[in-house]
Amino acid sequence: MSDEKQGARRGHDIDGQPPGMPRWVKITAVVVGVLVLLFLVLQLTGVAGQHGPGRHLSDGRAPVAVSTTAVVSALP
Repeated sequence: MSDEKQGARRGHDIDGQPPGMPRWVKITAVVVGVLVLLFLVLQLTGVAGQHGPGRHLSDGRAPVAVSTTAVVSALP
């Protein structure tokens, strides 16, 4: 058997080159790239609004830490 046929049999083209990326990998990479770019544009332009952990605080300060013993002792 010639070297060309052995290379093709092992998953290489007749040229001896390995096959390219599968189509689903390319499509997934493009979709993820577009979503990341969209996210960045929305965040940098301010169109997305003020999202983040500080949004849920009433006055913008850090929440007070509560120990589990205080919670358990407060139970009836």
